[in-house]
Amino acid sequence: MLAAYLGAYFVNVTISEWQIDVIKESISHYYDAQIDHSQLSYQEKKEQEYHMKHSLEMYIHGVKDEPKAKGKMKAEV
Repeated sequence: MLAAYLGAYFVNVTISEWQIDVIKESISHYYDAQIDHSQLSYQEKKEQEYHMKHSLEMYIHGVKDEPKAKGKMKAEV
């Protein structure tokens, strides 16, 4: 979902870091809801949340690095 949006968005425009963070938060809320409504035990849910958040942080870090390297990241003001 994030890769598709960003792939289309980066074609001709720059993006701000805060915009990527908004997308990240939306994805995080989506996965939190998925985990909360699952049939997993409390401990399994906590483990899933931890792994999801860690994976998302790593992914977003990479997503931010690419536009920075290409000069398509807007400076924060």
